[in-house]
Order: sequence, then C-alpha cells, then structure tokens
Amino acid sequence: MRRYISIRVVHAMLWILAVLALLSCFWVLIQGPETLQVLKFTVLRIKVALSLRFDALSTILFLMISLLAAAIARFAIRHLDGEERQWYYYQYLLLTVFAVSLFVLSSNLLMLFAAWLLTSYGLHRLLIYYNDQPEALNAAKKKAVVSRIGDLALIAGIILIFDTFHTLEFERIFAMYESWPSYRQDSLRMEIIILLFVVGAMIKSAQFPFHFWLPDTMATPSPVSALMHAGIINAGGFLMIRISPLLQEVQWGPALLIVAGALTSVYGALSMITQSNIKKKLGYSTISQMGMMLFACGLGAYSIALFHIFAHSFYKAHAFLSTGSLVEESRKTGFKLRPISWPGMLLAMAGGAGLIYGALEFDSGAHFALFIYGTVLWFGLIQNSGSGSVEYSFLRVWSGILTLMLVALGMYALLEFSLGLYLKDLVPENRTQSWNSPYFIASMVAAFLFFLGLLLTRSLQRGDRITRRLYVFLLNGGYFSALSDRWMEKNTPLMSRGGA
Repeated sequence: MRRYISIRVVHAMLWILAVLALLSCFWVLIQGPETLQVLKFTVLRIKVALSLRFDALSTILFLMISLLAAAIARFAIRHLDGEERQWYYYQYLLLTVFAVSLFVLSSNLLMLFAAWLLTSYGLHRLLIYYNDQPEALNAAKKKAVVSRIGDLALIAGIILIFDTFHTLEFERIFAMYESWPSYRQDSLRMEIIILLFVVGAMIKSAQFPFHFWLPDTMATPSPVSALMHAGIINAGGFLMIRISPLLQEVQWGPALLIVAGALTSVYGALSMITQSNIKKKLGYSTISQMGMMLFACGLGAYSIALFHIFAHSFYKAHAFLSTGSLVEESRKTGFKLRPISWPGMLLAMAGGAGLIYGALEFDSGAHFALFIYGTVLWFGLIQNSGSGSVEYSFLRVWSGILTLMLVALGMYALLEFSLGLYLKDLVPENRTQSWNSPYFIASMVAAFLFFLGLLLTRSLQRGDRITRRLYVFLLNGGYFSALSDRWMEKNTPLMSRGGA
C-alpha cells in the first residue's frame, strides 16, 4: 500500500511539473526570455553559476517533456501493475525527467553537461529494468560504451569553448562571438569546436554508425521505450538548436549534419521496411526521424527541427504505448505496400529538380534551406503514396496524406508566425551559399541520398533480385548488432548494474 501511494505521489509530482512548465511558457510569452540564478560559487578560480534559462526553446521543450512524462507515468501504473520492480521504475523515471528538464533549462555548458551525464545514468537504469534478461543488459552495455564516446567529444568541445571565450554561459558566448571580429577570424578553432559538438549530438541521437544499440533495446517495458524514443533521444537536436548562433557561422559542422542526417534517415527508413517486429520497426523509425531532425539543423532550418522534435515525440510516445492495439488493428484491416509507379518516379524527379532550381534562383538563394527541405518532403510524399490499408483506395490514401500535410503546415505556421516574436531567437537569418561551399555540396549529396532511398524503397517493395542481398543486410540491421556483440565480448567486462 505504501509503495502504491509513493507511485501516486511521483505521478502527481510530474503533473505539477507540467503545470509549472505551462506557466513558464506564458511567463516567457509575456515577459520575454529570462535567466533565473539558483546558485553561484567558485571552483579552482573558475566562477560557476547554476542558472535556469527560460526562453522560447527551453520552455517549449520543458512543457513537452513534462507532459509526456506525466502521461507515460499514468500508463505505467496499469502496465507495470503487480511487478516487483515497479517502484524502481518510478524512482528512475523521476530522476531521468528531472535530468532532461535540467538539460533543456541549462543556461551554461557546465550545467548542460552535468544534466547530459545524469540523463545517461537515469536511462541506463531504466534500460536494465529487467535485470535478469541478458538482452536488456547487453543493450544497456552497448549504449553505455557508445555514450562515453559522445561524452568525450562534448567535454572536449566545452574545454575549447572555455579556452576561447573564458566563459560557459550561452548568452555571453553568443554575444562575444557576434560582437568581436577576432573570434570570427579564428575559423579553424571554431570549426573544430562545432565538429566536436556535432559528433556528440550524432551519438546522443543514435545517428549512423552510432545507432546500433537502439534497435537492441527491445527487452525493456513499453513505458521505458516511450520515454527514450519520445524524449531523451532528442537531446542531440536540442543541443544543435541551442548552439545555432555558432553552428550557422561555420561550414563543416553543418555539412556533416546534413550528410549524416540524410544517410541515417534513408538507412533507418529502409531498415524499418524489412522488420517484422513492431518495436524494432519503431526503433528504426526513430533512427530515421532523428536523422531528419539533424538534417534540418544542418540546413539551418532550426524552427522546422524544433517542430519536428515536438511532433515526433508525441507521435512516438503514442506509438510505443499502443503497440498491442496496433498489432491487433493491422491483423483486422491489413496493410500493403504498393510499388511506386514510373510516372510517380518521374513526378518525384521533376518536382525535386524544380524545387532545387527554385532554391538557387529565389531571392539569390537566401531560402535555400527551405527549398531543399521541401524537396525531401516531396520525395517522402511520393514514397508514402504507395502504401496504405487494403480497405482504402489510392485516391483516399492521397487525400489523407495531403490533409495531414495541410494540418502539419497549419500547426507549423502557428508555431513560427503567430508566435513570431516569441520564437524569433530560433530563426537565425538565412545565408546565401556559393556553389563550391561545403554546405551547398552536402545539400546536393543529401538530396541525391533521399532520391536514392526512394528508388531503393521501390525495389525493396517489388522484391527485385538486385536488392535481395540488401534486404537481408537491412533485415539484420547491417550486422552492426552482431559485430558490436563480438567486440563487447572481447573488449569489455561483464556489465555491472551500477554502470551508465
């Protein structure tokens, strides 16, 4: 009885956190961005301030995290009812939600990194909820090893940031970089700093080739998967949006994000097609969606990336919490993949070429990012027009897709334009690009990768002999899981329960 009351208390605390998040959104909307100092001290002659930054980015994601956590906690009351370790789940759920909230509200890089580590620890403890299952322990071990690589990249970037600006506060760093030309002249150092942050973000958001641990985390309860796929995995995208004033001023960091995001998105989508396990399908879907999110960040479309985080999080939480009903529904209604017709392929090529041409000509290329992103969405529309329930006609599928796209565009317009003043710090100025810049070349490579993915999707759906080996390769997750298992056995000790 005492444990049941404690669980209810945690659930109530999460709803209180959601209310506070909502109030913080209204406060920022009325008063504007504000930094709340909690504690200030000096360590080794370094002044450290523990402050919470309330602005457009942090409050929107704070609200999203708290609402999702409260809903997932409510679901887990029934889902984990009767299990001995139910209270264990709620303890580490509360810790993880606190860490993620602190992560998005951090006003400086030191707090952000501490919350980054605490989030990793909390997620690890949740992943080993079933600590008697080797699959769960193995996946947690992989995630811990890969995460440490990301931690090293991030801490190296933070050290270089402090050595350059002599501060870790975001606002001071951005202001100094904007106002002092000397910082802009040291372009090589800034390129290295941003590349380190990009690598850290890629690893945190399970980008290729650091993705292999995510599909293996299937031996965890659905509430854990929902929290991880809907919230924690977005950390890399948040980091890129937070440091966007620096990211948009360099070349190679965005180029790496564009290419890696496109490659991961295509790989994840193709792998998802081959999977028969519903949770693995959703896992590869998350990998693909995180690729799209970082692809948008690389393009400089930060408000689109934020909208992507928000929409994907609620969708993926619902998907994991309703996996049972989805399986039953698919058995009743049926689902088929219709191969994309050659006219559809020609339409994709023509539409893509037109959008790319518009990107180069419209306003001297100032809206290049939006046109490239529009090209990718066009490819996605053509691809998804060939799938649907067997009960629905081709026309009904198309009308449904177009309706959903219009609704999504309306929501995005509300986010960016109706609250324009509220979100103005998330939309840095567009920049023109030369033909030989890494940014432009990476964008063209990404567009080709997405079109290649469209072609491979059609071939996989038809079962062509050319792609049979590719189908087997993707079905087995590119053999990354098997290779990582072999490496772990040789190079790492048995996983301790206290690791992170």
